Amino acid sequence: MQIATTHVNTDFDALASLVAATFIYPGAVGVLPTQIQPKVREFLAIHQDLFRLKLRNEADLSEVTRLIVVDTNHWDRLDRMHKLEKEDGLEVILWDHHMQGGNIKATWQCRQEAGANITLMLSEMRRRGCAFAPMQATLFLMGLYDDTGNLTYPSTTKDDAYAAGYLLDNGADLNVAAAYLSISLDDDQTELLTLMLESSKVLEVSGYRVGVSFLPIERGMNMLASVVTKYKELKGLDAAFGIFCNESDRCVVIGRGGGTGLDVGAVVRKLGGGGHPAAGSAMVKSEHPAQVYRHLIDLIDLAKRPAMLVGGIMSEPQLCLRAGISILEARALLQKKHVHAAVVTDQDVLLGIISDAEVNKAKSDSQLRAPVKAFMKTKFAVLHPAQPVGEALRLMKEEEVGLLPVMAQDRLVGVVTRADLMLHIYDL
Repeated sequence: MQIATTHVNTDFDALASLVAATFIYPGAVGVLPTQIQPKVREFLAIHQDLFRLKLRNEADLSEVTRLIVVDTNHWDRLDRMHKLEKEDGLEVILWDHHMQGGNIKATWQCRQEAGANITLMLSEMRRRGCAFAPMQATLFLMGLYDDTGNLTYPSTTKDDAYAAGYLLDNGADLNVAAAYLSISLDDDQTELLTLMLESSKVLEVSGYRVGVSFLPIERGMNMLASVVTKYKELKGLDAAFGIFCNESDRCVVIGRGGGTGLDVGAVVRKLGGGGHPAAGSAMVKSEHPAQVYRHLIDLIDLAKRPAMLVGGIMSEPQLCLRAGISILEARALLQKKHVHAAVVTDQDVLLGIISDAEVNKAKSDSQLRAPVKAFMKTKFAVLHPAQPVGEALRLMKEEEVGLLPVMAQDRLVGVVTRADLMLHIYDL
């Protein structure tokens, strides 16, 4: 058995490197530390099922023969891995871009200077011809940008820049990345932010406060998305749009939202761009920039619609288990259905939830023969069909199961899964 892991207080570079390890070493399972950064947790609340990851409390270390450590070289920075430190015959592989210190004695290691650890691993993935999906490319780009300050930190190397181009070539979505990454502003951006704060128009749209600013800019101005994000935060808006035009006939439109029901990506897509509910951008060609401004105002006005409700995105449970079946049977059914959690029911009455985490706690023969009701969770969050989807997003971040039951009149009427939320967020 081979596992990959990374440091506690996991950031996006560590998460990206952990996922990359599962591509470089087929069959390896990523073990995610218990303590991860808030933005990383927010990202995984929706996207975790796309990656081959286990939580630390789900991982059994007793049969590990190969340990892949990424983005650190200290045993103390790993989550409860000291048992493996003393294991004779354990193969340890190390990927780390930190050149100082360390106490992990690796069987094989790649330690090179780079702005981000994912850069080292992407080089190996390119060499091996590893294929990955656009969302994985997006995560890798987030890790790269997070550790290099969007390629602006002095530690950034030419290899980091090359890796960014490679990821964009493979479908990485800058709008999704921007929705999760933190930002800082330089002097030029701060000056532009001041102009936005002085000149913007704030609209009331279906109870949401939306700011719109239209400004001319000089050629070469970059990081405009950071300015729009900071403008939204300072004004306390639910969404913000910036229209930036230079002397040519093109305008850049950038939208930033939050956890509200106003989908800025959907608005920007109508301008020919692309986006995520919390971030979007478009390049718009127009002889008169004021037309772009009026068009955007009209599109925001058309966005007046009730917030999407849980009942509109929920799905039928893929698997309903009886309380009396054994843990061994439950494990087999979860694997057969390729799901990480299932509801435990008696007809339409919800009794509990069983997930990989609970199933993996069973070790002995007597535990494996025990009924599901002995291991299932009986305290968990539930939703109602009339609740807004934003509430489902919030609860999914807090729960680690990846499945929220939907109840009406004390009966189970559906579930909301990470997949349901992804289909809604990306308008699929």
